[in-house]
Amino acid sequence: MDGGKIIKDAIHGHIEFPALCVRIIDTPQFQRLRFLKQLGTASFVYPAASHNRFEHCLGTCYLAGKMVNALRSRQEELGINETDVLCVQIAGLCHDLGHGAFSHVFETFMKESKESFEHEKMSCKMFDHLLRENNIMQDFENAGLGEKDVQFIKDLILGAKPSEEKNGRTAAKAFLFEIVNNRRTGADVDKWDYFLRDCHGLGINVTFEYERLIHFSRAAEVEGEWQIVFKEAEAENLYEMNHARTMLHKKAYQHRVVKIIDRMLVDALLKADDSITYKGENGQSFKLSKVCNDVAAYTYLTDDVMYRILRMPPGSSRLEEAKLILKNILARNLYSYVGEFSEADVNDLEKTKQTLKNRFGAECLEKKVKFGSKKGNPLEEQYFYRRGNEKFITLRAEQVSKMLPREFEDVKYYVITKDFRAEQDTPAKIKKIKEFLEVQSPLFWVICINR
Repeated sequence: MDGGKIIKDAIHGHIEFPALCVRIIDTPQFQRLRFLKQLGTASFVYPAASHNRFEHCLGTCYLAGKMVNALRSRQEELGINETDVLCVQIAGLCHDLGHGAFSHVFETFMKESKESFEHEKMSCKMFDHLLRENNIMQDFENAGLGEKDVQFIKDLILGAKPSEEKNGRTAAKAFLFEIVNNRRTGADVDKWDYFLRDCHGLGINVTFEYERLIHFSRAAEVEGEWQIVFKEAEAENLYEMNHARTMLHKKAYQHRVVKIIDRMLVDALLKADDSITYKGENGQSFKLSKVCNDVAAYTYLTDDVMYRILRMPPGSSRLEEAKLILKNILARNLYSYVGEFSEADVNDLEKTKQTLKNRFGAECLEKKVKFGSKKGNPLEEQYFYRRGNEKFITLRAEQVSKMLPREFEDVKYYVITKDFRAEQDTPAKIKKIKEFLEVQSPLFWVICINR
């Protein structure tokens, strides 16, 4: 199939795409990603962080191809064929098709709307829709790909397991399922691209080297499961990768003002939910919290939802409240910040949160920063190889360096009130909340001053 393309990327330079990937890129479902900011509302705090899901997916496709081809060239015995390579590239390309408006903000909105939503599963639904609407299965067949390969691509996006019956891959190719979405350790090309891309947009320096991770990676059968292993010398590099993730969460993703704007945007979407609709197949209309039930309607859901709400004619009181919140975001008249505290700063966390809500109408926004795994240290699940040694090992943090972290989760709470900063009564209310928190925690007043 002719028609490959070379694209100049801000992060990776000139990158080449096979013709089938170009065919997918040039569809309305994929082009929609141009209008979804990668970092949601972070551009309200970091003006240059306005890159989008479109460019991130191109970069992930490139890195996915680079990773799988590196394994293929070094280990011919793995039996990686051209079809496997192409499927891994397409999975990298399409892994974020299912993201909603303002990326992860939409997931919070869906959760608070009591609706079931996972962007990975939505990506698979959008991928099926993309193939069907643009008659791309014919191109798949011309490239030697069939229905099992389509399922393989979706399972790669989900980080699932091989199944010869469903996706045509045996257990010996389980390592391929860790390239785009590594649910075991988190070391995958999706993260490598967005760490680099987000740091570039935010002006934060990156200290890990993904090229070394690709160069010193291998596929190996460890304890009966084929997985990706790295050279022992790359352990510290992997810690640096997770350190980059931690810094991004602390400095950008969960920045105090970003969290406040996220909260305001979710509140606006909740209030406008019944007022704004998207047309799907057969002309049926779906309100915002139901739009994911129809892939045709979902194709038109982008960050423009904010301006769609603002452009609507006068309506219900809830719609007008939504508009007011959005106008205040644009005018930088935000919900008021009081201070922050950790669980260790107060005697009873839940009681403190409840009192803040009931007595003052204040809210605690959780800032939870993990080192990359729900279990704690993700590298305890990572296996390494040593040159000239057939055994594969895991490494504890203290075996790599005594300067590495021993705790892998940090939780704090931003205290805010939904009174806008420009309102006359806001300073007096903030003072009362601070006085209450000072009684709960002597450290709180110091934290507030330092902020």
